[in-house]
Amino acid sequence: MTTKSIISFAILSAAMLSTSAPVFAQEEVKSATPEWPINVPAVPKKFDWILLKNGELVAGDIISMYQDKVEFDSDEFGIVTIKMKDIAQLRSKDVMSIRLDNDEIHEGQLLITEDKVTFIDKPTVSIPRSTLLTVAASEHSDESLWDGNISLGMNFKSGNSERFDYTLQANARRLTSTSRTMLSYTGIFAEVEDPDTGDTVKTEENHRLNASYDWYYSRKFFFRLPSFEYYTNEFTNIEHQVTLGVAAGYIIYDEPDSKWDVYAGPSVQYTTFDHVAENEKEDDTTPVLIVGTKYERDITDDIEYVFDYNAKFVSEESGSVIHHLETGIDIEVVKDFDIELKAIIDRVEDPIPDENGVLPESNDVLLIVGLEYSF
Repeated sequence: MTTKSIISFAILSAAMLSTSAPVFAQEEVKSATPEWPINVPAVPKKFDWILLKNGELVAGDIISMYQDKVEFDSDEFGIVTIKMKDIAQLRSKDVMSIRLDNDEIHEGQLLITEDKVTFIDKPTVSIPRSTLLTVAASEHSDESLWDGNISLGMNFKSGNSERFDYTLQANARRLTSTSRTMLSYTGIFAEVEDPDTGDTVKTEENHRLNASYDWYYSRKFFFRLPSFEYYTNEFTNIEHQVTLGVAAGYIIYDEPDSKWDVYAGPSVQYTTFDHVAENEKEDDTTPVLIVGTKYERDITDDIEYVFDYNAKFVSEESGSVIHHLETGIDIEVVKDFDIELKAIIDRVEDPIPDENGVLPESNDVLLIVGLEYSF
């Protein structure tokens, strides 16, 4: 063998070794990598499952789907809202109730894909996904139809003077595929130390309880049958105030990241006053026209803005026009807890004077920083 042949053979051998070594190493790494430690059953038993279009898989419990948003309770992440447009597939472990935009109601163990709605326990049923209006737990399932939240805001000041106030809010709702029942309570209390006597003086206390039942007539229209409100506030001379009525509502738009609706309807209101001047009525019953609007928008995935306003047109003896506004943002912190930043504004156009003829202030403004827990 010539010197030239020996050199050529050496170069060829080195090249073969350099190309084969990495292949051998890759095969070793590949064989040492374990499979994903997850087993997703074709028919869910323990969890509901959502597969997102980006490939993410989430396990938990489906709460509801309204206005193209799915509320989902994950054991790891808490209650999250997922847009329907981001969902590739949804499978439920329990019987769910759905409503279509033609008012048809179907129940079964859900299997939703990108283009259709079927049922695991009813494989012959197939419905276009574009006609799906709402999803909620069925009354025949073991899931609770109720969910809600509780928030507490507190403020304490000490030093030259002492002040303590707190706000408690609680909300609960019951969702079905055709209706929504809502309950809410707000209690506000404040006291301050009198700098002259050192005594604690109550400066504010009011309570508001609301209840309503909404029936969804179509994708755009709903009826509130009935609505109820109880309110008491001694500092605005209202001992008891009860309002009972009905309303019709219209959903202006219901995009995945925002919702805006308006409503109006007749009511009747009964009010008893804490103190009245001599020869003045101690109570008043008046017909009411209620108009209101609610706007919600997801600023980011973790921040939601809410604007909720209503006005009650009543008799002059009851205040002429009574305004109520709640607006603010909720910031998701961890799992089921949010930080709540809210303003509550109440205004009475013609406040009712007390027995001394003193008029309460027309406006009550409260700023709240609180912690909210969702369940």
